[in-house]
Amino acid sequence: MVMSVHDRLVKSRHAAIIKLLSEHGKMRINDLADRFGVSPLTIRRDLNCLIEEGVARRTHGWAEIIDPFGGPIHSNAIMAKRVIARKAAHLVNDGDTVFINTSSTALSVIEHIAAQNVTIVTNNGKVLQLNLPPTLSVILAGGEIRLPKWSMAGEFTMAGIKQVSAAKAIMGCSGISAARGLTTLVSHETSINSLMLERSEKHIIVADSTKIGIDSSFCYGRPDQIDVLITDTDADEDELARLRQAGTRRIIQADPHIS
Repeated sequence: MVMSVHDRLVKSRHAAIIKLLSEHGKMRINDLADRFGVSPLTIRRDLNCLIEEGVARRTHGWAEIIDPFGGPIHSNAIMAKRVIARKAAHLVNDGDTVFINTSSTALSVIEHIAAQNVTIVTNNGKVLQLNLPPTLSVILAGGEIRLPKWSMAGEFTMAGIKQVSAAKAIMGCSGISAARGLTTLVSHETSINSLMLERSEKHIIVADSTKIGIDSSFCYGRPDQIDVLITDTDADEDELARLRQAGTRRIIQADPHIS
């Protein structure tokens, strides 16, 4: 019981540290220690946990918030992406071949996969930045590299994906709504995302609450193609209801404040 209470206090402090760093950009470690009434050593231990999770870094007595995949530096968004990624990773089974698109949330799923002998096929060049589990293999689709996302696109990418039949596709989006389905801001990703859906048996969409009810420029999938939508507890309930009516089979809402 004591450990359980201690763990909750630590997790609560981690969330509060992320919130402060998001608001201020960076803070002195000593100031964080004073703010929480703990020692600088305790704050350094907290920061080590956040560094391992890829949401903070420490330099010369300072701590600052980061998003390693280039997304918005916002505490709720970072925590939501983290817990959504963990939920999605639990849906990967031993021996699965899984498509991952250029979404930062989808990419972060990879580091949480505990299943054995999993093969990831992705057009996301930032996969090379990850600490990959030893039982996981990665196939990086070829093609033209598109900056700043380091995405692979073009005919070579399409040809590679066409050779794969995946058990699952774990994909993010710029927006998802009952009216227009899955949408992206990037035109050259549309055909690749659609092909990943076509070449996979089960479709898992990872999208934090800021994406729910949003329509972006280019559509790549319908609501009734979604087997599982994983979002967070701040998602608009009316829009989730409309997505269910439009054919989305299962919706999981993860709490960003519970790791």
